[in-house]
Amino acid sequence: MARRWVFVVALVGGFLGLVGCGKNAPVATGPQGTFDQHCAQCHAQAGQPGGPGVGGSRGPNLAKIGAEPGHTAEYLAAYIRDPRSAKPGAKLMPAFGDKLSDAQIQELAEWLAAKK
Repeated sequence: MARRWVFVVALVGGFLGLVGCGKNAPVATGPQGTFDQHCAQCHAQAGQPGGPGVGGSRGPNLAKIGAEPGHTAEYLAAYIRDPRSAKPGAKLMPAFGDKLSDAQIQELAEWLAAKK
């Protein structure tokens, strides 16, 4: 009986160890990492890290945001920092001025502005 119990504990422990293997996957750094951590839950598309399983996301697709007229790095940085200061009617986008450093916001804005 004790042998059986040891076997069950070892089996369950091994299974739980395997399940947790994906949690140590490499994490992106730089603007991609900032996007993955702070933006993807609303802007990633189906199949992308942080995106929904199927369909679209809550926020707009940012894959070509830099191609839109007026979406310069300066505008995007202001919008990320405080959406209502850049676009008074903005309602859903939260402000990230208190969550991200100025350097992170600028780097993210330049990265997004280059997406054309």
